[in-house]
Amino acid sequence: MSTVPYEVIAASRPFTFIVGPDKKEFTMHAELVARMSKPLFTLINGEWKESKGSLAEWPEIDEGTFVRFCEFAYTGDYKAAEPSIETPPTPPGLENRQTIMMKCAPTPEPEPEPEPEPEPEPEPEPEPEPEPEPEPDGWGYPRKRKSNKKGAYNSFSWDAPMEPEPFSQSRKKVMWQEFQEEVDEEPVYVPKEKSNTDPSANYSEVLLSHARLYILADYYDIETLMTLCVRKLHRTLKLFDLHKGARATDIAQLIDYSYKNTRSAGWDRKQDELRNLVATYTACHIEELWPNLYFQDILESGEISKSIIGQLLRRLD
Repeated sequence: MSTVPYEVIAASRPFTFIVGPDKKEFTMHAELVARMSKPLFTLINGEWKESKGSLAEWPEIDEGTFVRFCEFAYTGDYKAAEPSIETPPTPPGLENRQTIMMKCAPTPEPEPEPEPEPEPEPEPEPEPEPEPEPEPDGWGYPRKRKSNKKGAYNSFSWDAPMEPEPFSQSRKKVMWQEFQEEVDEEPVYVPKEKSNTDPSANYSEVLLSHARLYILADYYDIETLMTLCVRKLHRTLKLFDLHKGARATDIAQLIDYSYKNTRSAGWDRKQDELRNLVATYTACHIEELWPNLYFQDILESGEISKSIIGQLLRRLD
């Protein structure tokens, strides 16, 4: 990492990683990797075969995740994957068939416009009936007419309805506001995440790139990298637009991968930060996610359903 002195990095021996199913070779400074965590220190300087040969095979790690691992090791930060634009496929020959049908279709003749109907004459308004004169009382003065308006003489009535509070908010809005405020902002010199304004932009790889790197950091106990992954993913979800459910599959894939590759909480392990993050986001947007069939399928998992329901309870008044 950036805290390791450069003279230590420069004097370090090279260490080779064979990554992914294609077995691509990557070389890093051994001392830099060793100082990232205790498990990595054992991998580099222990009595293992990898330590003696300065070579380790990571076939389960894809190349993109390893490159972000290297980027974090040397700079203390990493760049997420880029979104892809989905283009709906056009059936072959459909455009030609539509063009031919439009040319062969007869041109409809315009219908004659109907003549405007004469406007009816307005009926004369009835003259108001004169009010009856009040009867005189016993002294010869006219009696005062009683008011029929309820509460005309009283400015306050116990039966008056109470006005609703002008700033009342639902528990859903409060929960989403808390979710947005829980993540801190990055320094000015760090590039910030962008919102997915285009509904055709597929953000599944963007979200999964954070989750995959988190899983690698969790396996080798790199706490600083785990914290960074959760924070960057949190900021991405804060700006993520589901576009009325059009991008629900992106979130469903993130949930599915996160729960399949992390462990549940136990007596010796606290609640996983990645699981807690995606469950909270899901509870905030359950209405838009529910119609998605992929999302409904992953809810058959007991661990996922339990986590989401636990977060949904926070929305109850």
